[in-house]
Amino acid sequence: MKPTAPSWSFGFRKAVVLWRVVGLVFLVSALVFVPARLVFWTTVGGALAALPDGNLPEGETALILIELLRPIWPSLALAFLSGCFALWAWTVLWHAGLVRWFFYSGRRDVRLAEVLSRGLFGWWRWARLSLTSVVVLGLVHSMIFLGFVELEDRAADLADDSRLGIYLETGIVLCLAAAVLCWMAVLRGAWLLGQGHRRSAVLAWSAGLWGTIKQPLRSVLTLLVWVVPGFAAAIGPLILGWRFEILRETIPSTVLGLGGGLITAFCLVALFLSFAPVTGMADQSGEKEQGRV
Repeated sequence: MKPTAPSWSFGFRKAVVLWRVVGLVFLVSALVFVPARLVFWTTVGGALAALPDGNLPEGETALILIELLRPIWPSLALAFLSGCFALWAWTVLWHAGLVRWFFYSGRRDVRLAEVLSRGLFGWWRWARLSLTSVVVLGLVHSMIFLGFVELEDRAADLADDSRLGIYLETGIVLCLAAAVLCWMAVLRGAWLLGQGHRRSAVLAWSAGLWGTIKQPLRSVLTLLVWVVPGFAAAIGPLILGWRFEILRETIPSTVLGLGGGLITAFCLVALFLSFAPVTGMADQSGEKEQGRV
């Protein structure tokens, strides 16, 4: 089939079919940071809970928190970094598994074991794709930073720092734009890497970048359709708990957390699946059924 643009509706339909994958993505993504949470709450959480509410001078709570974290920060940092690495490895695994499942058995019943096994056997190829994007993004951000330092030195020589704010804001915008562009290149490149004639992660990422540049509007719109509700679902429970005291109780906060986490996981899976049509392998079964009717 002829490659097409990303489709959020296609991603939605496939994510509904792959609801087991959505649940597993939510579960594993939540578990990878359990060690860091345990380290924090077993050492700091009890002390913070014992503090009097509203009776401390301004800024005193932050100082107490810093003092409590000082002896445990190496363990906490190690647990957090381990969680980040595990989350990255897991994300690469289910991305690779979905691509390989889609190409080899996308029209059969979904089996989690099959998706995970296919992802495991292809993990390193998709890991190289992710690392390629990280290296490119790091180089771009380094160039932007060096450019800002050069402009700052020139401003210091001319004794004119009136434009430093503009330079800084421009640099931040460029860094964010580069991050979004690299992310969309990875989303496209991951599906292109699943094609039989593609073996190079660098070439697949480059093809994904070129496809994003050729279809910027559809790519950005597809990204926004899923990122906005996913981000809202992720931070929504925190905001609601901060605004309404009743939602800080154990049962309401747990329900909100589970609901927000599942919605976020669904949006992430649907976002990734929305880029499958760029390979030309989009499922046309729905159109065929409509034609028969």
